[in-house]
Amino acid sequence: MHFQFTSPLVKARLDDRAKYFKPYRQATALRGECFYFSAVYDTEGLQKLRRLRCAVKITSPLAPYITVYRVDQVPVRMAHYPDSGDGDYIGHEPGLYPDLLRPADTVYLQWGVAGQLYFELNLPAELPADTYTIKVALIGENEEMLEDTFTLTVLPAVLPPQKVFFTNWFHYDCLATHYHVEVFSERHWEIVESFLRTAVKIGINTLLTPVFTPPLDTQVGGERPTVQLVDITVQGGKYTFGFEKLQRFCQMCLRCGVQLLEIAHLFTQWGAEHAPKIMATVDGEYKRIFGWETDATGAEYIGFLNEFIPAVKEKLDEYGYKDRYFFHISDEPSEKHLASYKAARDAAWPLICDHPVRDALSHYEFYEQGIVTGPVPIVKTADVFVKNNVPDLWVYYCCSPGVACTNRFIAMSANRTRVLGAQMYRTGSTGFLHWGYNFYYNRYSLAPVDPFTNTDGDYFAPAGDTFLVYPDIDGNPLPSLRSALMEQAMQDMRAMALAEEVSGKEAVMAAIDRAGITDFLHYSTDPQALLQLREEINRLATKQ
Repeated sequence: MHFQFTSPLVKARLDDRAKYFKPYRQATALRGECFYFSAVYDTEGLQKLRRLRCAVKITSPLAPYITVYRVDQVPVRMAHYPDSGDGDYIGHEPGLYPDLLRPADTVYLQWGVAGQLYFELNLPAELPADTYTIKVALIGENEEMLEDTFTLTVLPAVLPPQKVFFTNWFHYDCLATHYHVEVFSERHWEIVESFLRTAVKIGINTLLTPVFTPPLDTQVGGERPTVQLVDITVQGGKYTFGFEKLQRFCQMCLRCGVQLLEIAHLFTQWGAEHAPKIMATVDGEYKRIFGWETDATGAEYIGFLNEFIPAVKEKLDEYGYKDRYFFHISDEPSEKHLASYKAARDAAWPLICDHPVRDALSHYEFYEQGIVTGPVPIVKTADVFVKNNVPDLWVYYCCSPGVACTNRFIAMSANRTRVLGAQMYRTGSTGFLHWGYNFYYNRYSLAPVDPFTNTDGDYFAPAGDTFLVYPDIDGNPLPSLRSALMEQAMQDMRAMALAEEVSGKEAVMAAIDRAGITDFLHYSTDPQALLQLREEINRLATKQ
């Protein structure tokens, strides 16, 4: 039997062995950091042993701050698109892959099968700087024991607050559907807040705000469940608005630590040709007043926006988010949508130009022509924007790229996901966007899926693209290896910001260059390079 500490950049499959991975038994960390490490165990060679139940025992002064997770394997049918993929995956074929993290105080050793533990160590900001040992033992029912020891040096510096913005679109309707609760019922609010707290923990500090139901991932002519925060009444052709739910939403966001709100897109996805679904009580009847049947720039809808947007802005200012929100026009317009996007943008511009306007749009020509003022390019084209010194640049990835660039597919290496933080610092990016924090529907939101058994949204996207956390039975989210890696990426950027303050930006950039990270298209696929980079950043942050 084998038990060995490994780095947080290890993803162990069932047919792996502990000896395959480089031992990881010492590291440094900053105070206030959520430090991660892992362990792999197996029972190679003991054919008579079929199953052994072991308790996980931690002996350390840091034990009260450690959460132990068992890494569960999940089904992956589509590791990447058929015309995609490269060498930086842990597998390309369908099968079981490590991803789901479940809190565990016991594990089962099974003959011929590898297992992995993932350790989350939340270091208090006031913890004394010192060198600590962490001994972890697996103790069997007959006192059989496997153990290993980790040494962590906690440095005197405190990890600073996150400066970059990070959003993963939060799908409120998916939670209502999955848990069979009414939208904005008390139980729904509880579940939303639980998922939001986990989002904020991993660094998501920007939240999609459904002042009306976001027009995203919806079949043309179809609709998603209503998650509209603003109540609208039409009486005698005049609009009045109710903001009780929006106020409660803002209070929740402030309580959870959300820094920035992103207002739902004002026009439909992939072209900005229509209005989003908007519900209202009209002369006593609750019904849809705008949707696919509505021209985006028609007088009726633009007239509505002229009343709706100023009223919403006034309330957001009042509810604690003054100058802390931005707008979207339409998601992912292409070249063929240039005319309709521009028309929609021009129609709404006078109402929103006093706030940032950002859209996932990767054509530099759109920015060059002034059609988009806040472009959010996909990482595979972002370097064009970087080279042209576009200010306040956000980036994104989604169902692609699957070649050469960072992403978070389940089958990708852990290194490939975490390297995003260093790449964003290296390129001066100020924000990151992804479309799926908890999307538990299939393509176009036609039907729900079970994310525990269907990790690709019914072949909608490579496994892991549609969600970052799993919905536990009790209404709380379960983290994943990928959510932990995204948290580490954000923490890397925070450490780099501190290192810049202490040792200068030139020193930080030189360290990143030595790690083989030059832009969004070039990074070292060796996980040791990223681990060594973080160690060097820690030294620069503390002048060790």
